[in-house]
Amino acid sequence: MNQTDLSDAIINFEVKQHLTDTDLAFASHLSVEKIHAMKIQRGDFTDDEINQLYDYLSANSK
Repeated sequence: MNQTDLSDAIINFEVKQHLTDTDLAFASHLSVEKIHAMKIQRGDFTDDEINQLYDYLSANSK
């Protein structure tokens, strides 16, 4: 998946779950800065962090 897909996945998940970046960061054990960087497609984040977030999103989607 590319960065746009990741950003869209974050936004869609937050909208469906009524979460903020802070809520998602706390629940996924990533920093708010990492979530925000992924969401705006800029900044430093690793493939492991992306996979960690995707794992969280898939495990917690309704």
